[in-house]
Amino acid sequence: MTILARLAHDRVTLQCDLCTPPVLTIDTLEGLRRSGWTTGEGEGSLDACPNCSVRIAPRNRVVRGDRTPVVPDPSRLPNLVVVGATKAGTTSMHNYLAVHPEISASAEKEMRFFQDPRCSEWIGEYQAHFATGTRFRLESTPFYSKAPCYPGVVGRMADLVPDARIIYLVRDPVDRIIAEYVELVQWNAASRSIEEELADPDEPTNGLVASSRYATQLSLYLERFAKSQVLVLDLADLATDLSAAMDRVFTFLDLAPLSLPAEEYGRFNTLEEKRALPGWLMALRRGPLVRAVRRLPAGPRLFVSQAAWRRTGALIERPVLSEATEAALRESLQPEVDRLRALTGMELATWSL
Repeated sequence: MTILARLAHDRVTLQCDLCTPPVLTIDTLEGLRRSGWTTGEGEGSLDACPNCSVRIAPRNRVVRGDRTPVVPDPSRLPNLVVVGATKAGTTSMHNYLAVHPEISASAEKEMRFFQDPRCSEWIGEYQAHFATGTRFRLESTPFYSKAPCYPGVVGRMADLVPDARIIYLVRDPVDRIIAEYVELVQWNAASRSIEEELADPDEPTNGLVASSRYATQLSLYLERFAKSQVLVLDLADLATDLSAAMDRVFTFLDLAPLSLPAEEYGRFNTLEEKRALPGWLMALRRGPLVRAVRRLPAGPRLFVSQAAWRRTGALIERPVLSEATEAALRESLQPEVDRLRALTGMELATWSL
């Protein structure tokens, strides 16, 4: 079993050893097994996510990796990475960036490469997800700014792509935590109430709170990347004036701004699309029906997926924190917000902290 990190409340960070991109999860070992994970017991044994556990018989399981060692090719590696934060607009930014003719996006949005301690063993497979011929090759993975739950990310990234440009999206830290909890509910991955999850907001390994410690996450990048390589952007700026915000992003990349109207960029991953997936649909996700859907071309596959989500489950209501929990959370995060303002010079005027 390969545990990436041990967290509070007996939780661990685990990744699937078989699929690409690797499925990641945070839960107790008991919870993982209950949800369909197969966890290896001995040194060198393999961990398999629910999909791989059903799809691949134990005797046929092979660890993710290149058949022969591959030398990293800078012309095939990403030189533009959106590193998060979780639920701060990474999906939207990934798609907005891909509009520019000088940016090619990875075949999969979240490659989840740099959180893997063994990432060098599948670098050839990773490189194959990036097209050549454009100035920038883009990857976007929000788990890249969730230390210490996913440790070692920045070091691996700086070692492999030291010249990469980094885009870090942030939003009101309390709103972001609630949005991430809604995502957990959507995937039936919330084993405790949000009040229970936030009972100790100062715990460094609290999975919900970690991604809202923006100054801590940013500081890790500034230790290995020049400040000129890192752009911090407030999600509120995208909502207020998307075209102006994207012009700023393209200027940061030394690219000609597109000056497109907002509607030309599209709209992705909005709150009203969040539904709690029922148990029967979660079971189908691990069966032959979903494997058949995954063989469809990207366009039809996305249409079928979105249609299924919108016609199943109930819309998730935004949870409301108790006054005591919200006060404790704000007290814990205020120093992070103050330090973020000092590091970036951003006003963050719409934030509640």
